[in-house]
Amino acid sequence: MVKRKLIGSSVMLVSILAASLAVADKVRFKVVGSEPPAERYRVCRQMLVGPWHNQPEEYEGYNGFVGWAGATRMRSGRWTITFTSGNWHCTYPWTAEIRKDPEAIGLFNKWQKIGLSDIDAPRGGRAHIMFSDDEGGSWTRPKTLIDTKDDDRHPTVLELDDGTLLATWCVSRYPVINYCQYMLSHDGGATWTDAMELDETRPTALSNGAALQLADGTVLYVTYGPFEGRNHESVGIYRSTDRARSFHLHSIIQADYPLPEPTVAELPDGRLVMVMRREGNVSWSDDGGKTWTQSNDTGWNMFDPHLIVAPNGVLAMFHGSYKTGALRVLLSPDGGLTWHGPADWLGYSVDPSVYGYCHPIVLPDGTIYLVYLHTGGHLPADARSQALWGLRVRIHDDAGGIDILPAPGSPAALGLKTSDLGRLPTEGGDPELGNLP
Repeated sequence: MVKRKLIGSSVMLVSILAASLAVADKVRFKVVGSEPPAERYRVCRQMLVGPWHNQPEEYEGYNGFVGWAGATRMRSGRWTITFTSGNWHCTYPWTAEIRKDPEAIGLFNKWQKIGLSDIDAPRGGRAHIMFSDDEGGSWTRPKTLIDTKDDDRHPTVLELDDGTLLATWCVSRYPVINYCQYMLSHDGGATWTDAMELDETRPTALSNGAALQLADGTVLYVTYGPFEGRNHESVGIYRSTDRARSFHLHSIIQADYPLPEPTVAELPDGRLVMVMRREGNVSWSDDGGKTWTQSNDTGWNMFDPHLIVAPNGVLAMFHGSYKTGALRVLLSPDGGLTWHGPADWLGYSVDPSVYGYCHPIVLPDGTIYLVYLHTGGHLPADARSQALWGLRVRIHDDAGGIDILPAPGSPAALGLKTSDLGRLPTEGGDPELGNLP
């Protein structure tokens, strides 16, 4: 286990934040065509977790990697961020006993070629949760939300209409075993039920986004994995009519190629729209997700798409781009039939200096708040210098671009400028700044 000296984050006064936010919004800049310099984005983002900043507790197997984050703003005004920690891009349990398994060794050797380190991880990675009670200005130190005996990834929290919190995540271990779990809280996250498996008959499913509650109260939990004899990923949609106390398989979407990392949103007219990774298939449902019509692939060449409907009705798809290696967003004014971006299927730049995995939520002022990770954590140095960022975005009414706005607690919100970035303690671990100790 690699040990690092951790120091506490600076305490931010709520009164200072409130006074500075009005000034900070003047820092906003538009992204409609050519890409602004990376420094303009960095002054608007807030480091939530990173090197020497608001670290989770140390444990055997932790090497600094933080990622696969989710965000929630509850009706009470409290915010939550959930994320995974570990030693690499994915942290399967790795012990002396597992090292004897030929299948595990084969997969480990494959991953080791792209950066996985031989670090003991008796229980794999774990999931954390942190809170903000000043609209994202400052955050509690992360505490453990989930620590099963396996790797716990992509934790998210959804607040249902009756106040119940639904936490979802996926679990993995060698050789290649993946399954989805969930649990409930009826007291705002103070206590949780025991973890429940989504479907014990399908132990190969993954998920990478929050569940969705529809206008009629039903809850959809969208997963992906081999279904009905396919040896590649298909989409499995699970449905609950009792506020997430139980789920059943509702429908399956398949193609002749993998459909991983699906994301779904409910449009203002009640239709559902879904997008899947890489090829960019778009699907629609008029019956609550039971049956789907599907477009041809779009050639978007993207990963980790996340759909969200802005209050102005524009459908936004935040995603990581294989073409540019950055976090971008495509905008649709018509529920996913047509899409706007500054170049062919590229999307507007949200942060050009990061890997791309994110999670968006809508704030009361109509802007979108994003939490996202800095790198993929594939290399040991990337894992140890990993960070989670927060950023605000405003979607243009005509779907013709976005505004980048300062996140609460960002350098701009604190009255600082781009030239001050190298002196910020919360920026000291940003690999791009070149001032890591």
